[in-house]
Amino acid sequence: MMNQTEETKLLEQIEEWNDADEFSRCIEAIEAIPEQERDYLLTVKLSRAYSNLAVLGDHGEHGTDSEVDGNLIQHAIRLLESVRTQGENDPYWNSRMGYSCLMAYRSAAIAYEYAKRWLSLVPDDPAAQKLVRDCEEYLEEEKALELDLKEREEIIRKETPDDVKKGGYL
Repeated sequence: MMNQTEETKLLEQIEEWNDADEFSRCIEAIEAIPEQERDYLLTVKLSRAYSNLAVLGDHGEHGTDSEVDGNLIQHAIRLLESVRTQGENDPYWNSRMGYSCLMAYRSAAIAYEYAKRWLSLVPDDPAAQKLVRDCEEYLEEEKALELDLKEREEIIRKETPDDVKKGGYL
C-alpha cells in the first residue's frame, strides 16, 4: 500500500510525464500498482494516459494523422466506467469521459452529454466551454452530412429509370 506522500510524488511524476507526452511511462507506473490498491484518482489518471496514447501517441508520434487506436480508447472508457459512481459529479471525470467518447465514437452525441455535465459543474471553465462548442460543431456537421446524403439518395432515386429500380438492367 502506498502512503499519502508516495502517492503525491507519483501523481506529480505522472503530470510531468503527461506534459512531456510520455503516456506509456504513466501507464507503466500506475499499472505497477495492484488494481485493488489503485484509488479513484489513479484510475482516472490511468484512463487519461490511455486516451492520450490512443490519440496522440508518445511524443506526438501520431502527429496530425488523426488515427486513433480504438482498443486503447475503449480501454480508457472502461477504466472511467469502473469509477462512474465516484466520477459522475466530478468535473475532471466528466472531462475525461467527454474527450474519450469524442475520440471513440463516430458521433459527438455521447461526448456532448459529458461535456454539458462538465460545464454544468464548472461553468467558468474555458476548456469545458470549448468541448461543448466543439461537440455542437461536430453535431451540426453530422446533421449537414446526413441531410446531404439524404438529398443525394433522393436525387438518385428520382433519376434512376424505372426498369433499373425493378431489378432490370440498362
